[in-house]
Amino acid sequence: MIEYSRGPYGANLLFRWHGSALAKAFIPGLLSVGIYLALHYVARYEDGPNNNNNDNDDDEYLNHPYAIGVLVSSVSFLIIFRANYGYQRYWEACTMVHKLMSKWMDAAIFASVFHLQSAHYKDMRPPSFFDHDELNQMDLTRDRERESKAYCHYAAAASSEDALDSLPEDVEDCRRSAVMEHHKVESSKSLRRRRYAKSINETSDTRVYNRTESDAAAENCGETHLLGRPRLDGGWGMIYPNEINGKPTATYYKDTSSGDGKNQQQVPLDNQESKKGFASTEGGRTPSLFLQELAHLSSLLCAVALTTLRNDLDDVESPLDAYIPGQPWPVADPNQLPKDIKMQAYHHGRFTRNIRYLLGIDQTKHARTIYNAARPMLVLGGVSDNEIAFLQRARGPYAKTQLVWSWLSDFIIREHMAGSMGKVGPPIISRIVQFLSDGILYYNHARKIMFTPFPFPHAQLSAFFVLMMMIAIPFLMDQYANEVWLGATLSFLAVTCLAGLHEVARELENPFRNAPNDVPLCTLLAFYNEALVTMYSGFHPDAYWDQADVLKKRKGKSTTGIATIAEEAPILLPELPAEGNSPGAETTPTMSPVERPDSAIPQAVDDVQSLRELREMIDAQALKIQELQDRVEKKSRPQTAP
Repeated sequence: MIEYSRGPYGANLLFRWHGSALAKAFIPGLLSVGIYLALHYVARYEDGPNNNNNDNDDDEYLNHPYAIGVLVSSVSFLIIFRANYGYQRYWEACTMVHKLMSKWMDAAIFASVFHLQSAHYKDMRPPSFFDHDELNQMDLTRDRERESKAYCHYAAAASSEDALDSLPEDVEDCRRSAVMEHHKVESSKSLRRRRYAKSINETSDTRVYNRTESDAAAENCGETHLLGRPRLDGGWGMIYPNEINGKPTATYYKDTSSGDGKNQQQVPLDNQESKKGFASTEGGRTPSLFLQELAHLSSLLCAVALTTLRNDLDDVESPLDAYIPGQPWPVADPNQLPKDIKMQAYHHGRFTRNIRYLLGIDQTKHARTIYNAARPMLVLGGVSDNEIAFLQRARGPYAKTQLVWSWLSDFIIREHMAGSMGKVGPPIISRIVQFLSDGILYYNHARKIMFTPFPFPHAQLSAFFVLMMMIAIPFLMDQYANEVWLGATLSFLAVTCLAGLHEVARELENPFRNAPNDVPLCTLLAFYNEALVTMYSGFHPDAYWDQADVLKKRKGKSTTGIATIAEEAPILLPELPAEGNSPGAETTPTMSPVERPDSAIPQAVDDVQSLRELREMIDAQALKIQELQDRVEKKSRPQTAP
């Protein structure tokens, strides 16, 4: 597949020959120009250069361009029809490859997820919300970022602006402008920080980025979040203890904590082992053997399927090789191959390679075999000699793919019967087999496109009339072009257009063989392998929390709204005057606590019943307060003499 960028009006696309249908169409276009010049200078002036036959209508080949116009229109429809179906074959091939990879990936991921539910991993599984339903009564959230962070900045600005009402108008305008300018600067800094702190791709800038104190301080604003200490090892450190020093060990993550999981820090990926991602053994352990075997068989199945799509001949070599996680992506464009690999894929120099492409002799059986051998399909874990022996014994591309498919199916069913899938029900496990079956179905759809060429009668008819256009169009241009240069130019452009459409159809009708305009199978397989490696990640890093820590954190943190009422001082009301006091004496009211029911404070804001009880209690206390105030006022009024 040729990768290109958008230049001004596409002018940057005009200077590439290898893989260009335009460059191939130049040859028929130039031949048509030669035919036009021959007709103009030889046939039209065979009586001598001084004999002007343009004035003699009897010497004209055609009296009207309609005859050749009908031919050109018919041939255009024929060629466009083939080009349209060539594009459909190309796009359908891309679709089928992505579908088969998607289905086989679904099967592998489901098998890995079910495997983590087995009894072997009970000590590393995160806590379940079902087992701690009482947390739903505590007004908690699972938001990773506090939505109130922006609100906190706004509230701080609003509180500072409340004091502006008493300022003069000019001073107030200046102050408001300064506040808005400050917020613009802070917003710009926040966006720059987020570019590095929240990027899903790791770069040199994100690797050295450290969170600032302002970021940590901003996170303290908002409601209580149910987020415990992260497990950056995916939980593997909980079942892989080190018997020597007692510190936890994991697979891809090197734990720098003291052994209790606290203060875990991400170790920078600065060496070759760490660049393997989840397949790394930086933590001192290798991934689960079940997951390793599952990833290998799934990768091998996809590699064999893609190999048989681009080369289905039994008498040529189709090698496989080992894929190392973290290695550079295979390039999609053959022209961008490293120099050593390009020398293996093409035995000719650049000029000779372009000439062979223009003449259409670069896709021979020998040339394709050499190219495929230089770009083998890569398999996670490599391929054993025993697997190669079985694959060589299987006869035909479909048999080879079906053999590996049976290996993967047998492995999953065998492990399920042994208990590797935990207590997941058989109907759910059957979905894995369904995904595997769907993948082999899409593989056969792709084989249909590869094995069945464009129908020969239509291909022959298109090739014949394209060649005829090289002669017919120069006749038309010679008859109706007043200038030689104009007739030659129009002949070249018309023939080049028709021949170019024909070459586009020929390049696209077999999308697995016609390099460089083929589907980048090597690159897609590398993407597939890296996706399989994510099975080694374990559980979600934020899925771990401790109920005791949550309760402790919530108790020490004041929250807004109704929840804060429970921890406030009791409500104080004025005490009535004593009976023995003289009516005219001044009394100093004292405060006494008023009891309130234990159920006055709801445990959750969404608890409708608790809100109703709280509202009734507040209304009753308001009436009582009003009654007490009336009695105090009545007692404190001066008494008049009778």
